[in-house]
Amino acid sequence: TPGEVAGVDFIGIDGCPAGWVYVGRGQQVEGGVVSTLEEIRGELEEARVVLIDMPIGFPDPEQPVRQCDRLARRVLGSKRSSVFPVPAREVLKASSYDRARQINKELLGRSLSRQSWNIVPRLAELDEFMQRWNEKINIRESHPEILFWNLNGKKPLKPGKKSRVGRELRRDLILQTWPEAEKIEQKLLVNYLRRALARDDIYDALILVLSAYLGQNGFHSLPPLPDFDQSGLRREIVWPVNNG
Repeated sequence: TPGEVAGVDFIGIDGCPAGWVYVGRGQQVEGGVVSTLEEIRGELEEARVVLIDMPIGFPDPEQPVRQCDRLARRVLGSKRSSVFPVPAREVLKASSYDRARQINKELLGRSLSRQSWNIVPRLAELDEFMQRWNEKINIRESHPEILFWNLNGKKPLKPGKKSRVGRELRRDLILQTWPEAEKIEQKLLVNYLRRALARDDIYDALILVLSAYLGQNGFHSLPPLPDFDQSGLRREIVWPVNNG
């Protein structure tokens, strides 16, 4: 239940088929799946740092590709495709995929992938959440593949995260630094069906909360000086200073 994350200092959140998977770490480690962020808003307000794998600031006609995404693709090299193009904020109100593609083309000069369209409901929920609670919650955007790159000695992980080899590699990197993560991994695997929570979503949430914890001395950011979108939200992707 959402109340279980009360009293944790660090939270990692990732989108999943059933909504959002979260893991909280403090005096205890807990986690679960909620259908909306509002369900755990109280816990998010109490946490020192929240890292989320979902775009926060949006591109616009003056910056049609977010600088943080362009820099992240450069860091990840051949795995750059894991950083998907973020649509214009106006797309969030589109009534159909065709209309969304048209809006994005008009504003950003490019169409919209089906993958991007599929996560528009999550993007819209997070954007509304940030507009309302940004001043009260220290929630920052990160990207699991950048965090795994950081934990892997600044080398991108070549096997894809949905392959068995890729999942095991990511799991091993997490457990080498944080052996106790296995308990919450097993709990999430037992409590939720894979159609509600994919295995790779669990490892993404775990690397996010681990990195939030490791960032107690601060975070590096792409770009080094984050810029802001038209509504004042930061466009950045962060990773912890503690790991370089």
